[in-house]
Amino acid sequence: MASAIVLSSCATTPLPPSMQHPLLNQPGPAFEATSLDNRSITVPSYGTARVTVIDFWASWCGSCRYTMPTLERLWRTQRSAGLMVVGMNLDEDAQQALEGAYSFGITFPVVHDRGQELQAAFGVYQIPTTFVLDAAGRVRFVGRDPESIKRAVSALMDR
Repeated sequence: MASAIVLSSCATTPLPPSMQHPLLNQPGPAFEATSLDNRSITVPSYGTARVTVIDFWASWCGSCRYTMPTLERLWRTQRSAGLMVVGMNLDEDAQQALEGAYSFGITFPVVHDRGQELQAAFGVYQIPTTFVLDAAGRVRFVGRDPESIKRAVSALMDR
């Protein structure tokens, strides 16, 4: 009986089903960028982030507005435990991106993807699209559903 209790407490939380994507279980594209509020962003951030969430969005995207509250809550409650959240904005100019971040109530770092270089590197063809990377920088989840994103983050933070 005692061994069953020990074994069940060591079980890891499974990841939720992910969208099919070529980067799934592969190293995510590495990049360095400066956020709209001048924070330096490095992905992967070995040694500082246990889990990294990268969300591609735009201010005009209605579905993006649905995802943002979950990402913001995750950022506020788990960043001290090693969660990094980066918003990757695809608006035409940085001012639109800044206004969109403000209207969505975002406090996590937002990068304006000028020229959509990171959108291309991550193979994003529809927004919102959210990538969840583990501590080694591997893409472990790709999706759009806020509840699935939350479960993916929780599963990786528990490891």
